[in-house]
Parts: sequence; C-alpha cells; structure tokens
Amino acid sequence: MQEEIRSITTADGTQSVLVKRPDGDGPFPVVVMFHDGPGVRPSTHEVSRRVAEAGYLVAVPDRYYRREQFFHIEPEDLFAQGPDSDVFKDFFKLLMGTTDDLVSADLDALLAHLDADPLAKSSPMGVIGYCIGARSVLRAIAAHPDRFRAAVGLHPSFCATEDPDSPHLAVPSFAGEMYVGVGAEDKMQSPESCAPLGEAVAQLGDRGQYVIHPGADHGFAVPGGAYLASAADPSYEAALAIFDRQLT
Repeated sequence: MQEEIRSITTADGTQSVLVKRPDGDGPFPVVVMFHDGPGVRPSTHEVSRRVAEAGYLVAVPDRYYRREQFFHIEPEDLFAQGPDSDVFKDFFKLLMGTTDDLVSADLDALLAHLDADPLAKSSPMGVIGYCIGARSVLRAIAAHPDRFRAAVGLHPSFCATEDPDSPHLAVPSFAGEMYVGVGAEDKMQSPESCAPLGEAVAQLGDRGQYVIHPGADHGFAVPGGAYLASAADPSYEAALAIFDRQLT
C-alpha cells in the first residue's frame, strides 16, 4: 500500500488530498472519497485504506483547507460540548459555510490533477461519501455524469431538502450504480428525513440499493464511538462490489 498527501492548487489556495493506492505501476481505477463532517482524522485514513486495499486509487480532498490543513474535531468531543457551545456553533458554521459550489470547484481541480496522473484511470470513476460527504456525492454525479459510474453514500446528511435543487433529485437520472446506507437509529439525520432519497434510489431499479441498518447511529461506517460492524461491513461489501462491477 502506497500512501501520500498531495497538494493541489485551487482558486482559493492549496488543498491537501490524501491519496492511497496499492503497490505497483497502475493505472488504478479511481474512487473519490468525501470525508464526513468532523474532518480528516485517523479514522479517515482507516476507511480510505479499506477501499484502496481492494485495488483502487482513493483520493480524499480536505474539505476545510480554507480554514487550515486537515482541520478536524472528534465527534465525541463535539457532542460533549453541546449544541449551544461556541465550539459547536463554530464547527457548524464551517460545515455549512463550505458550500456545494466550493466543494464542486475543488472537485474540478482534483479531477484535472488526476487526469495528469499516470497512476489513475481517467474514467469511469467511483465516489463515496460520509455524512455531509454523501451530499457531495450527489452533487458530483450530477455535475460529472460522464465520469462517475459508481456512487455510495453512508449515513447521509442534508441530501433530501425542501430546496428546488435538493441533491436527491439528481439520483433518478444517474446512469450508474448506487448504494446508500442509513442508520435506523440515526440521531443526526433520521431515516424519516432521508425517505425522499430512498424513494429516488428506488427509481434506479436493480442499479440502486437503499438499506436501513438496524441499531445503527450516525457515523456507523467510520471507526469511532458510533461504529457498528454489523452495518459497516455489509455496506463496504456492497460498495466494493459496485466498484468492481462498474470500474474494473
């Protein structure tokens, strides 16, 4: 396994990107990974390594580089502060202030970088995201239908909204395969709030899987206090099966 941190020039500065891939010369099929809300931290390295070990070049752009390189907070520490704390309010401002447009511009820069990388296959690509990163997955497949043929969202947040351009509306026209895993006990984004996303995935027919995992809370697929193997393991199995069918 090869692991590195790359620096990519964007319109707003220099974004760090975790890149993990198998040994060898490649080229390897690419999976873009959008990390969860708390930011790039040791658990991000673990989940990206888990996907890369299956034969993929995994690229994880740092969502918060405009604030500082790899800004992060452990979820347990964040919740311990409480929603009325300055720490929580500052974090939520950063989370929501990193808008879809900013993430989209960063993705464009990353894709241009990968186009010039002989280790990376140009297309088709996969994309996986956690929490707010699942929202970025849906924006990515809408913006780059020619690139992405495999999409995965785990414990998604803000994916089904009342906005006329809600991210979930992009799903029915997606030409590839999709898996979405939701926690039945998600206290951050309830299964009920995600129901429109599930209905959209159902429109993909046998190309879409929408699974509600019993006993799983928000963050079940990322190592930490909410991790639940009985939900995480089948989710990764499904994700890697989709990547295998669509990217190799």
